[in-house]
Amino acid sequence: MPMLRTSSKAFPASKKVMSDIPYVLRVEFGNLAHEVSKIIGKPIVCQNCGGFLVSADQIKEDDKVGKHFICSFCSTLNVIEGEIVIAGDETDFVVEPPPQDTETTTTEGAPVGGSFLALIDVSGSMAGANLAAVKRSLTNSIDSLAANAPNTLFGLVEFESSVKCRNLESGKAIELPRTAFASLDDIESATKRVLDDVKLVRVGENSEQLKKHVTALRDQGGTALGPAVAMASVIARHRDIARVVLLTDGLANEGIGALEGYQVTPADSFYQQLGERFKEFGAAVDVVGIASGAGMELKTLGLMPEATGGQMYYVTPNELDRSISELAGSRLLGRDVEVSLIMPEGVKVKDASGVSRSVVDEILKGKKSKIGVVGENHELYFEVEPEGKIDRSEIPIQVQVAYTDEEGARRIRSVTSKLKVTEEAAEIVKSLDPTIGATFVTQKAGEESFGGGNRGRERGISRIENFRKAIGARANQAPKLAQAKFKKAEHALAAEEEEMERVQEMMKAAPEGAPSAAADEAFTKGLAQMKRSSKQLFDEDEE
Repeated sequence: MPMLRTSSKAFPASKKVMSDIPYVLRVEFGNLAHEVSKIIGKPIVCQNCGGFLVSADQIKEDDKVGKHFICSFCSTLNVIEGEIVIAGDETDFVVEPPPQDTETTTTEGAPVGGSFLALIDVSGSMAGANLAAVKRSLTNSIDSLAANAPNTLFGLVEFESSVKCRNLESGKAIELPRTAFASLDDIESATKRVLDDVKLVRVGENSEQLKKHVTALRDQGGTALGPAVAMASVIARHRDIARVVLLTDGLANEGIGALEGYQVTPADSFYQQLGERFKEFGAAVDVVGIASGAGMELKTLGLMPEATGGQMYYVTPNELDRSISELAGSRLLGRDVEVSLIMPEGVKVKDASGVSRSVVDEILKGKKSKIGVVGENHELYFEVEPEGKIDRSEIPIQVQVAYTDEEGARRIRSVTSKLKVTEEAAEIVKSLDPTIGATFVTQKAGEESFGGGNRGRERGISRIENFRKAIGARANQAPKLAQAKFKKAEHALAAEEEEMERVQEMMKAAPEGAPSAAADEAFTKGLAQMKRSSKQLFDEDEE
């Protein structure tokens, strides 16, 4: 299963060649779980474009320059000093070894994916079925982690009008002073003062004690959600926590980040800032909204999972078990992930999907894109196109994924592919895989839906419609063996378009400008569509 897949084995020589169907590259982060050729050390890098030395054929030697290579991407001459390291088609470079294998205490960091901080809303609105469902789901997840991942570190923050982090060794509640609730800086300072008392514990040997803490949760007061998430951001950073899961059923209404009344720092700015903070130190934030009839403004809270690569759910109490189980059991393959796409001159990135809108902006500006955290189903898509006429018969494309693995080692996965350049659309259609473009179009439609409301959904529906028409017109030109993929893409896109239209109608009946259950469901679906992987869209592994 390759990490890099392309729409076709042939690339258009100009924009005029098959301009109705985007040419797409897919980066599958799930491939990080598969072993490939491994080299301990750093690759040889082009000083101009950052491309890696791919083949020994590139290496030259003469009396004036000495040993050197001509970059296959930008044609820059690079002098080679020291050991020759060749990247080849796909290689994992271990550039920094993992930390020394010492006993991890409850006050030190945890392995990637081996830490879970639960933020539990225990406000008055959670009384009854909602809190009972949370307790049941967390208890089941603790049992599952104890059996399958006993070294996972577990932490707990509970919030209502007050915010408390549990010392899970002693059971002591460490309360965030209410005087700090109005300022992110004050919350950060107050949390740092009590960090020595914040203890996470391994699930395996502490499962019964953890379940007692969960069972003892009681509902009361308002919803100081913003201060709770801000406190969690400090704990996550200093305890190296990989996954933060927020469970709530109400509208944040106390302290910074409140979604009611006047705020010096607007709520959307606050949660966007927190999302970027979590992403910077490699933690995924998941939001689970428990449907209660009233609105939670998940569009705003969803800025955190959007930024960090997390998930967002909108579920009934009866559906909570499945979502919590998925989050607790999902494997994070890399943190602090950065992706670089190296292409020859004359080829540019037109668009991207599968990541937050801020990362897409960075990609379009030609910057190295910091993804944050990636898991088994995470995929990144690049839409690329020729800037003018390409005279070469073949072009190389290289993807570099820098990441911290599950043991804490820093790695760079390098994948290089060569594409035939053609002026014939039929040559592209011959090996065209429309499911790759279909997933890209689906994610872009979700991005427009999540960020643009009704108008965004209209643009997303139109985007899907246009792609369906384009592949429908090309289907008869494809080889018989490829016909099944065209039908598969058409079926999946029709279902996505139908769902977007259903959500559009639902939103027309919802109150405008006010939090509502309909809006929460709509934006949750938009974010899910924005992150939809090919495996989820087509319900099977693509071979």
